[in-house]
Amino acid sequence: MTFYELSVVVTLSATFIVVCVYFFLFSLYRQPYIGLWSVFWLVHLTVQIFYRTPLHQLSFAELVTIHLITTANHLFLVFSTSKFLGKEIHKSWYYVATGVSAISIIAMSLNTSFLIKAIPTIAFVAYVYFWHSWMFMRHPERKSLGNTVLCLAFIGLAIHTLDMPFLISVKWFAPWGFIISATLRVIIAFGILMLYLEQNFRDLVEKEKQYRLLAENAADTIYLYSLKQVPKITYISPSIVKLTGYQTDDFIKSPDLLFSLIHPNDTFVIDKLIQDPIAVSATPIIMRLIRKDHSIIWVEQTTVPIFDDNGSCISFEGIIRDITTRIELEQDVSRLDRLNTVGQMAANVAHEIRNPLTTVKGYLQLFQRKPNFVSYQDQFNLLISELDRANLIIQEYLSLCKDKSRELKTSPLNQIIQNIYPLLQTAANASSKDVHYIQETTPEVRLDEKEIRQLLLNLVRNGLEAMEPGGTVTLRTYVENDHVILSVQDQGKGIPQHILDNIGKPFLTTKENGTGLGLAVVYKIVSDHQANIQVESSQQGTTFRVLFKFK
Repeated sequence: MTFYELSVVVTLSATFIVVCVYFFLFSLYRQPYIGLWSVFWLVHLTVQIFYRTPLHQLSFAELVTIHLITTANHLFLVFSTSKFLGKEIHKSWYYVATGVSAISIIAMSLNTSFLIKAIPTIAFVAYVYFWHSWMFMRHPERKSLGNTVLCLAFIGLAIHTLDMPFLISVKWFAPWGFIISATLRVIIAFGILMLYLEQNFRDLVEKEKQYRLLAENAADTIYLYSLKQVPKITYISPSIVKLTGYQTDDFIKSPDLLFSLIHPNDTFVIDKLIQDPIAVSATPIIMRLIRKDHSIIWVEQTTVPIFDDNGSCISFEGIIRDITTRIELEQDVSRLDRLNTVGQMAANVAHEIRNPLTTVKGYLQLFQRKPNFVSYQDQFNLLISELDRANLIIQEYLSLCKDKSRELKTSPLNQIIQNIYPLLQTAANASSKDVHYIQETTPEVRLDEKEIRQLLLNLVRNGLEAMEPGGTVTLRTYVENDHVILSVQDQGKGIPQHILDNIGKPFLTTKENGTGLGLAVVYKIVSDHQANIQVESSQQGTTFRVLFKFK
């Protein structure tokens, strides 16, 4: 094999390897510009295989074909690289390629010298290579080893392309020309490969930063718990600090800390998760956590078990969400459902009970006026008072009826309080206590005046009954965060925690003769007005805040 033949084999082999590399990359990543580059190199290889005759010895038809294929293929290369750089190919490229083709074909048809025939195409190809070098050089965000190699190789190939018409007739240089060209094209191919891999690496780093940013700023807590060898938490997002009060380092240093925060009554759920991770992780786990300040919160945990090739669970990925507000809302809804049930019972039985009570009370009053029963006046009075008490209970039952008609209309809350204020003062003075009213200018809100009067009577009456003589119930109205606030504050001893946790439930009372329906009525009225109620209680007293939205 001669040196010339060897140089041809080396050139074709190198180009074939480049084609295989690019088609392999395209099969892996499916990037459009990799597919376009693959087509360019395949066409280039095809031209090299079928046209090994020296160019100056080719016929007119063969020269025209090679010229058109070469021009179109390098225009295709410009289009491919533009896609890679995220740019649109400029229309001037099409005009230049068309002009070069026309000039070359005219020169070939006039049978001019080979130099004149080849110069337009060679100049176009060399310009394409110079353009590539310039485009990669002028993008500072792509500065890297692959970018530098690519720029130098394109410059070298452009210069080598320009010297081809002058050195093609030098027999001893032709094999070296093939080898130089093949070497530069291989360098360009692998330079582009290096650039692509470097860009993918930068993209991966950037995406990793984005994912970490999302994880570290998410409201939910994301964690990864590894079961390999020594169980440990390998990652936990910073939101765990707000959730539990402990720092992230605390969980990394003490793998059992997270499990120790689980409420004792809920630890069985985690035991089931470890025993059967697939079945238990199919649905979110709801449990309680004990925070660092010893307060209890409800959380919902979504867990994804990770298995090895043997089917053994090696780690857990989980997301923990604070659902305390949702649980409290569900409890409120449950309480309202119970109130609705009581209301339905009241609607069904109230009249049936009140009618015989009215009859009994009438006969007792009749017997009370007879001379024969003068000595039983105290007993009659006791019986009548008990009947009145029973009638009061029934009346409060009726207040819980969900079908009770109401008239919501825009009303001034301060005016309603002023109208009932004398009655409240009278009730307070009768028990050697006081009611103090502090009002601020508030906007009008949609209210049912009768129900608000009932709400005020119940809250103030509860406050008065909770205090010793000399105490004061303070009524206050003000505006806060788009809400009109009605505040009722007493100076009693506070509400026990077990009562506070279930406040608003029917029949729940601390009073010896209480019905347990007063606050249930209050909560029903608040719900009907689409308002909210907040309770704060301590040994210095209790404050009820009713929030009416006015916007």
